[in-house]
Amino acid sequence: MARNRNDNRYSGRKKKSPMRVIFGWVMFIGVFLMLLFVLVPLVGATMKVTDGAMGPTLGIGDTVAVNHIAYALFRPKRGDIVQFSVSEDSHAAAAQAGTVYIRRVIALPGETIQIMDGTVYINGYPLKEEYASGATAYGGIVASQLTLNNDEYFVMADNRSNNFDSRDSTVGPILRDDILGKVWLRVLPLDKFGRLK
Repeated sequence: MARNRNDNRYSGRKKKSPMRVIFGWVMFIGVFLMLLFVLVPLVGATMKVTDGAMGPTLGIGDTVAVNHIAYALFRPKRGDIVQFSVSEDSHAAAAQAGTVYIRRVIALPGETIQIMDGTVYINGYPLKEEYASGATAYGGIVASQLTLNNDEYFVMADNRSNNFDSRDSTVGPILRDDILGKVWLRVLPLDKFGRLK
């Protein structure tokens, strides 16, 4: 007797028990966390955000993963979030030398940057910045045009009311050698886990 096509009494696949599904998810999460906390230190490190300079992209208390080998192969790009230190031979005050910061790359080597009427201009063209919050009222050293050297990058905080970035004469443009790595992943809190843009 031919089986009715609409007869649902038989299925080619067995249904998984709820315990097997839960066990599968627990195993997946366990392996994922193990890989995360084993592999991340191999290519970089984690860092806890201690100020609101990168808000709303990053909040105080967020933990991020920093890839320390990313720029061994590639140069930093505009829009990258980077970890850098202020070197002793830069413009920094002695108290800031060696301190590590997280900021976003805004201008690249050889480019001309200026902040005018609250807008960032790169080579005379306004820069679209969907990540920025607050008014860019402070122009600092780029209130007039500044052309970067071949090994300099201009970095800024996403929260533009926090002006401790390349606009400040005690930081200024940062050198390629001062960039420690690319901040690419938010690890904690888990409900905000994900790749950073």
